[in-house]
Amino acid sequence: MASVVTVNDIINLLDEMAPPELAESWDNVGLMLGRRNKPVRKLLLALDMTQETVTQAVAKKADMLITHHPAILHKLGNVTDADWQQELLLQLAENGVAVYSAHTNLDCVANGVNSVLAKRLRLQDADVLDTVSGLGRIGELTQPSKLHDFAVFVKKALQADYLTVGDAGRKVKRVAVCGGAGADLIGLALAQGADTLVTGDVKYHEAQQAVFSGLNIIDAGHQPTELPVLDDLADRLSLRFTEKHWDVAIQVARETLLLKHI
Repeated sequence: MASVVTVNDIINLLDEMAPPELAESWDNVGLMLGRRNKPVRKLLLALDMTQETVTQAVAKKADMLITHHPAILHKLGNVTDADWQQELLLQLAENGVAVYSAHTNLDCVANGVNSVLAKRLRLQDADVLDTVSGLGRIGELTQPSKLHDFAVFVKKALQADYLTVGDAGRKVKRVAVCGGAGADLIGLALAQGADTLVTGDVKYHEAQQAVFSGLNIIDAGHQPTELPVLDDLADRLSLRFTEKHWDVAIQVARETLLLKHI
């Protein structure tokens, strides 16, 4: 007979896979909402706590929602329906859904956001880009590519709605990646010999700094560069559950891209 699995059991496993101490000092990770002793039979994984993912969690009768971006980032003075995020927390609490978030700790850990992104883009021998924080990865393509051809591949591989590309006039061979917003790694990418950086949320002057310094830059969007980790995490959790003989079902939420090209 399968043992009863609790929120605390799931927390312990997730903390093992993405240790909270790896998170940035400003970040908020771990259990955001819920009782640690609550039994868990269904999990839903999502990038964000939004009305879309909360509705799915409630409809699927999930006992726990695991998000990448923190459901609560800053301290709350109250929890009311006057704020859209607090309203979502109320909906989850009213339906008994616990919420756990793994953010920058999942970004930097092996097999985390950036490792999965590097793998999705077929980078060989990918290594950590920022050895201090553990963020980003850098690796090689099997053969050099034109920037346009590589960008088309990135768009398809990440199922991105659109890309923004800064062309420094270099062939693509050694590629740095950072899921989410990684333009602050431009200097490190250059220092480690990258000719191209793939990330999201690139601002105009950041793009100038990259291109005029000799670094191609591809902004594939915040969501598309991070979403691939969810399927990978679901597979790894499922394997661990099987090893532990835990009867817990896992599903990945459907998440509509927030920013689209029109």
